[in-house]
Amino acid sequence: MNGETINAVQMPDRQGLLMRAGLALVAAAVILLLFVLPAEFKIDPTHFGRLTGLIRLSQPDKPALNTTAAHSYNGEFRTDEVELTLVPGESFEYKVKMKPDAALVYSWTSSTPIEYDFHGEADKDPGNAVSYKAVTAAVSQGSLIAPFQGIHGWYWNNTNKVRANIKLKMAGQYELTVDFSEPKE
Repeated sequence: MNGETINAVQMPDRQGLLMRAGLALVAAAVILLLFVLPAEFKIDPTHFGRLTGLIRLSQPDKPALNTTAAHSYNGEFRTDEVELTLVPGESFEYKVKMKPDAALVYSWTSSTPIEYDFHGEADKDPGNAVSYKAVTAAVSQGSLIAPFQGIHGWYWNNTNKVRANIKLKMAGQYELTVDFSEPKE
């Protein structure tokens, strides 16, 4: 071979090979603990992710751009205002019928804090209510994009020793239901 000397590469012995494999495993574990777990899974056992800001990668500051932020509806837009009174110990449900993805904007006030449950029941599964919010309050306002076709509304329970005067305002695409009896005056 024209006077060139070829040096053969010598393989490490068994102990050297095990040492290199062990160092590679330790390096992989350090990378996993310090970088991958905080950035990808919000798991930060060493607190290195919080110190370096890597933990923020697992929870974006802004949600992804919603390309369907504007909705158009074929149904009739309506507004309604309802006033009702619950005597001490009385409860009442008020619901509207909505199609999937229909919108409802609401606001209600009560003269005294009362228990309430804002919930819905799908036409396909009556009797199995999905609770959106259940607390005690004197005011609530918000919106609902109906996740399914069915009835959606409020259950109010007056556990006070005084009357609760409730004023409900609604706007959106819904139908009033008449399946629920009026509360006593």
